[in-house]
Amino acid sequence: MSTVRIVRENEMSDFIDILFEAYPMIFFPTAENRQEMTRYFSIVQHESSYKKVYGLFRDGQMLGGMLLNDFTMTVLSQRLPLGGVGSVAVDFLHKKEKVAKEMVAYFLAHFRERGYGMVALYPFRPDFYKKMGFGYGPKMHRYRVKPADLLALPAGKDNLCYVGRDDLALLLACHNRIAAKTHGMIEKQAQMLELLFVKPEIRAVGYLQEGKLTGYVIYRFEKEDDKRFLLYDMYIEELIYEDVAALHGLLTFLSSQQDQVKTLIFDTQDEYFHFLIDDVRAGTNEFIGTLSHVTNTQGLGIMYRVIDVAGIFSLLHNHNFNDQHCRVKFTVADDFLAVNNQAVIVHFKDGQAKVIPEGCYEAEVFLDIANFSSLLMGTVTFRSLYQYGLAKISDEKYVAIINSLFMVSQKPQCTVRF
Repeated sequence: MSTVRIVRENEMSDFIDILFEAYPMIFFPTAENRQEMTRYFSIVQHESSYKKVYGLFRDGQMLGGMLLNDFTMTVLSQRLPLGGVGSVAVDFLHKKEKVAKEMVAYFLAHFRERGYGMVALYPFRPDFYKKMGFGYGPKMHRYRVKPADLLALPAGKDNLCYVGRDDLALLLACHNRIAAKTHGMIEKQAQMLELLFVKPEIRAVGYLQEGKLTGYVIYRFEKEDDKRFLLYDMYIEELIYEDVAALHGLLTFLSSQQDQVKTLIFDTQDEYFHFLIDDVRAGTNEFIGTLSHVTNTQGLGIMYRVIDVAGIFSLLHNHNFNDQHCRVKFTVADDFLAVNNQAVIVHFKDGQAKVIPEGCYEAEVFLDIANFSSLLMGTVTFRSLYQYGLAKISDEKYVAIINSLFMVSQKPQCTVRF
């Protein structure tokens, strides 16, 4: 019989042992790292308002652990609570004993019982979590750009300034103003930025307008090798901007580093970022297909999961689903979370959604919870799911209407790692 609960102070070393064994190339098991991780997780347990360490125990022995995060995320046009899980780790001696499966099941039930409609995670194996009902989020695009190849913009540097730990309030206010109006963005807590700026390699430049920070770039330097110590790459941890002036000012700052910075490395979920680059060839002359230039590499990271199909529509009652008028029955298969394996009738009037306990409907849609989660977040269209045979509908005439219901102007953007 397994028990999942918050890890106590005298048990934290057991969790750190499991974490070091599970991720040896991330958490190098040195005395210095152990001391640092012990300090970090002690802060988490005693001071954090949004995350705690949980462990899974059998017969009094910890076999696995995880961090549960309590976030607020903008979903479509509304700020909703979001559960997040990270640092999922299983004792090496107890792999293939369903420890991770039980921890994930607890994670889902924990947030559903609190009235949450959605959770998210960064997967160590997307296939593992997809089987548990998590749907693919937006792609992450990595661009390697020479500073001189950023689009030449008519912006000066008068509004630029260094920002750091003493400016956390300005940084936090800037980020969360943008998060409140950006689909997929998670609100940051002050502690997230405090822990980031503890790292000595982290630097930041902001764009200040009338005493208000309207954008910032957080970055660090990566050295090529010891022989060329005056030439390095600049990795962009975060590029945030509230308006065009801030974006242009920050890009002007980055472009001006060309005398010492060989490459700017951007990881972004903005699928149109290449429009800000004069030469999109990523410093290579590689092709794919017929004269299609390689521009960047891509990956799938964050995954989303609806844990209450009826509940998520109720939580989104103020969102406008693109002015659509229709009555739809969503039959969503959820093999992992049985209570969520349900059919829900939703009436959309002028784009407003209302869940109806029973009644008539014009079309019935059939799909699994992973694809439903991606559909709701706008990372896949209903038309694509239908064409791939991953969704079915009782009346083909309604494909275009269902497709329009879930169209978004921008795919989710997430700046929080957990």
